Amino acid sequence: MSAEIGSAASYPGYGAGAYGQKTSAVQSQVRSTSPAVATAAASQTGSSATTLTLSDEAKAYLAAMSKLSGTNQAAQTTPSGSALPRAQAARAWLDQQYAALGISSALVDGQVAVDFTGQERATLATIAAGTGDLFTPDETKAAATTLRARFDDALAPYAVIARHTGDYASLYATAADYLDAAGPEERATTAWTAQRKAVAEGFAAAKATFGQAPKTGNPDDPVRAMLDASATAGTTTGKGVDPATVAAKARAAIDAQASAARDAGTELVFDASRSGQKIDFQKFDNRALAVVAQNPGGQFSALETRAARKELDQRARTTMLSAFTNSSSDAATRSAALIRQYSAMSAEERAVLGFSDDFADTVLKNYRSVSTVQSMLDAMGSTSSGGSSLF
Repeated sequence: MSAEIGSAASYPGYGAGAYGQKTSAVQSQVRSTSPAVATAAASQTGSSATTLTLSDEAKAYLAAMSKLSGTNQAAQTTPSGSALPRAQAARAWLDQQYAALGISSALVDGQVAVDFTGQERATLATIAAGTGDLFTPDETKAAATTLRARFDDALAPYAVIARHTGDYASLYATAADYLDAAGPEERATTAWTAQRKAVAEGFAAAKATFGQAPKTGNPDDPVRAMLDASATAGTTTGKGVDPATVAAKARAAIDAQASAARDAGTELVFDASRSGQKIDFQKFDNRALAVVAQNPGGQFSALETRAARKELDQRARTTMLSAFTNSSSDAATRSAALIRQYSAMSAEERAVLGFSDDFADTVLKNYRSVSTVQSMLDAMGSTSSGGSSLF
């Protein structure tokens, strides 16, 4: 269950924080490498409504970062130091990969098709920056995607902690440390400068809004992007997908909504009478709801299974009624509509809703009976009409 993944046993150094809650040890061991981060960290109090005031030094830092972001493009256009040799080596490596894989692009169907696992972070940064005009748009996009994935993987455990403690400032502090560990090649890119500035601002905002993730509105904020990406999950299932996979996707989707609720400073609820962010089953198809209601392997709580069953019941009543009332007044047509609805249901839906084979047999027999009677009446009407025309 998702409630266990942020437990104290999961992370060493997970102790009591200044807010009387559990928090990551990183909170007390932040290696603030910028005045903005250091100044903001010094302003922490036990109040969730802390008002952050940046020092002159911090303001100067942010101003310098803004200036750097405006002038850094020239540094990318004319690479110096080890950036260009690294880019040239990366160019040769990519060409070798294409030859070995039999492809001509780093992206295939929008997905990264080259294995960048063995490439250093600095190499990815030089490719993503298009250093020396040596790389195609697909190559820069693939490298940037891989860099973001590495960032997300490194920050994921701290995101779990933040969501369970409300301490998003430590998450941003960890992001600052991660970015500050970059080499000179990455630091010379516009992307790094923009992200580092966004993280510093996000840290300050997080300190002022304890208990929820700050809505920075900055597209360069990698922390907010990671949180938003991990708070979404698809639930559409196909008939050929096994129930275990359907259950896993549904579990992930519910956990994603719970994460989004924590980011907003509230909790996910399954009862409309409770305050919080109500579960949204809009993107769950009927089979996913049925699997949650069946609860294979005990993956779902009683609240979750009950809510899924209620939603499925409501949908079934609506679709059945619609199929029945939108048909003509002819009984045979209505029976046929019900049979079509039944046939479209997955085995899990039928089981949860109590639609057995007997239901289908009964409706089918009714359809045949009505059709037979209707045919007889039509025949009689035709004969009667034909006879009257003789007189």
